[in-house]
Amino acid sequence: SVVQTPGLPNLTITHTDNSVIVSWPATGSYTLQQNANLTTAGGWVTSGYPITTADGTNSITISPPKGNLFFRLQAP
Repeated sequence: SVVQTPGLPNLTITHTDNSVIVSWPATGSYTLQQNANLTTAGGWVTSGYPITTADGTNSITISPPKGNLFFRLQAP
């Protein structure tokens, strides 16, 4: 799932074969954060997935995806 933070670029999720790709525009200095459980206060942490940048887009690939993960961008 994606949580949209007002004023920040949109995250996009794409499912291909046995992978999930989370991508966003490569503009600004945003930090990708993830959370496995939205009911726990303070559960957001910096994502540890390697970020790939190509054609003006940042992305991470999760292969294979396991369990629930929520993502958001955090402004500097």
